[in-house]
Amino acid sequence: MRHLHRAWCAAAVAATAMAVPATVSAQSGHNLERPEHWKVRYEGSDEAAERNFVVMRPGWHVYAGPGGLLWDPGRFASGNYAVKSTIYLFPKGDPDRSGSTRVDAPFGLFLGGRDLEGETPTYVSFQIDSAGRFRIAQHLGDEVQERAPWTSHDAVTVLEEPATSPAENVLEVDIRGEQTIFYIGGEAVADLPSDELDLKGVVGLVAGEGLSLHITEIAIGPNRRNQ
Repeated sequence: MRHLHRAWCAAAVAATAMAVPATVSAQSGHNLERPEHWKVRYEGSDEAAERNFVVMRPGWHVYAGPGGLLWDPGRFASGNYAVKSTIYLFPKGDPDRSGSTRVDAPFGLFLGGRDLEGETPTYVSFQIDSAGRFRIAQHLGDEVQERAPWTSHDAVTVLEEPATSPAENVLEVDIRGEQTIFYIGGEAVADLPSDELDLKGVVGLVAGEGLSLHITEIAIGPNRRNQ
């Protein structure tokens, strides 16, 4: 199954492979094996074996399974920084090719992750969905505070019908002192006061239930845009 899927995925990600610096997309593990050091927190389950998650260069692939958070504890950031991630959502179809059982669950990034394995995980999520919407929320255990509720936006790339190839979306967050800017496909979709967000912590992925996702990078670095 993995080899069939890898061939199908290759055409979609080849165009981005040359553009991803090795220092940015360091992958901590062997190809087609579970990434070393990565942690998973599932919604309602602690069984790491429930979702197949492998290194698939360039990047990683997350197959269908329970929704949750995935992260490398070494991807920690504080102060003024920028995050960029390119994520492909695969169509629902033959599990031997896509590993997908649904396409309607949200997915994206989280920032400021703390106590992720404890009783009160804290993080800020920046998610999109196949309906062409985005959302930004502050999570403190079971409490969720909407910073930007689900909003439709043309910057979100959705699966075409009938879907025969994955949809590519580039999510970016730029923390600039008092303001934090959120981008989709290079277009600013939200501008929020930084003091309303707590973004010091781990950066990782939000993977919705049943989705097949390929992530080519999770780049953390200095601000990329001028004030």
